[in-house]
Amino acid sequence: MSLRTKFMLALLLTGLAAVAMVGGLAYVGMTKKVDVIRRQHAADTFYEGMSAYLQKYGSWQAAGGQEGFDEFMHSRRDAQGSRPPPPEQDGEDRQGPPQGGEDRPGPRPGEDRPGPPQGEEPARRDDRPPPPRRGNGEPPYHFIVADQDYRVLLGAGVYRRGELLPESARKDARAVKVGDRVAAYISPEGIFTPSKQEMQYMDAMREALLAGVTGAAALAVLLGVLLSRGLSRKLSHLTDAVRAMHGGSLLQRVPVEGKDEVAALASAFNDMSEQLAHSHEELKATHQTILAQAEQMRELSVRDALTKLHNRRHFDEHATTLFSHAVRHKRPLSMVIGDIDFFKRINDQFSHATGDAVLRQVGEILRSHMRLSDLVARYGGEEFVIAFPETELPQAAALCDKLRNLIEGFPWHEVHPDLKVTMSMGVYADLAAGTAEAMLQKADALLYRAKQTGRNRVCFA
Repeated sequence: MSLRTKFMLALLLTGLAAVAMVGGLAYVGMTKKVDVIRRQHAADTFYEGMSAYLQKYGSWQAAGGQEGFDEFMHSRRDAQGSRPPPPEQDGEDRQGPPQGGEDRPGPRPGEDRPGPPQGEEPARRDDRPPPPRRGNGEPPYHFIVADQDYRVLLGAGVYRRGELLPESARKDARAVKVGDRVAAYISPEGIFTPSKQEMQYMDAMREALLAGVTGAAALAVLLGVLLSRGLSRKLSHLTDAVRAMHGGSLLQRVPVEGKDEVAALASAFNDMSEQLAHSHEELKATHQTILAQAEQMRELSVRDALTKLHNRRHFDEHATTLFSHAVRHKRPLSMVIGDIDFFKRINDQFSHATGDAVLRQVGEILRSHMRLSDLVARYGGEEFVIAFPETELPQAAALCDKLRNLIEGFPWHEVHPDLKVTMSMGVYADLAAGTAEAMLQKADALLYRAKQTGRNRVCFA
């Protein structure tokens, strides 16, 4: 799932949850508030009616002998211009009071019910009839009337007449006074059932909340699309830059837009990319330096410091390889060992510095006249060795004689006026010797013969 989709879903769910919570709390709070207002209104209306009833007759017992409470309330409504609700009938829904009126409290009076004689208490019932029900099964909102001793006068089908009102009902009871004395107590009982008009109001409020939820959902989707598009666009620059860095292009720049967290991230990324690219370049330069130094060290390890030719170790390793190749492929190979004649006398007569100059120049003559495939090295002291791959003995002997003449004909007087330098060489080319080292030993024996027969010559076999 993409970041844009996640962001849209988060905004949508957050918006819906917020609207649902606010709408639900508003609906519950409104319902409770309406119930409290209607309850209070009904209680105040009933209290005013009961107060007027008792004020008119002095007491419940005196009033009962002249006019029932229901008849009194009917007369009171008529006097105030209110139309009383129709009497309840079995099996029919009892409608709530008209708008601005109150629910009809107390038990339903019988038609033309005569009250008890004046001064006598109304007759008590021994049975406890069930409370009247509305058509939807909910009990009406009604009141319990008790005397000053909390004995029930009107039980509304909940308590028997004369029964003591329980403590749970007494705490909500409201005293009705006639003068300075308490004539009765009124206690609310039951659940208030909304009227048809109130139900329509609640339905309208639910529809409004549903419309609000729908609008909030649409707004959340729109905001999610707009905001996620901007956010994903900014993050896509970072994503593309990271992919490019992964591909090897370390120096990347992304646009910094605004001053939010994404902008801070982009700025930090640019700094990091620049530092990383700089460090990478330094690392590459260091790596190249190390490689060059390693190559230099390798060259120093295989080169003679004075003549710059390869040293004995390098020659032995590669001569063995050349010998193995020649034997495997049945190709010719010639080994040469040469020695500067009377080199000790040169050091003693002209100085060691002159001897070093002679070694350097002889090494340069040998190096400059070698083929790329040939291998030449200073073997030790005034001795030099050469390996001629793919070269038969006559050609190798001719090359060595050419080198001997070049050394002899070099203008050594430029080094010292009395200096003369020659070289004797031995050449061997028979692979039957068995090893490169054995071939060198054979060549060394031929060099010894050249020394014995007068020096400045090439002996081969």
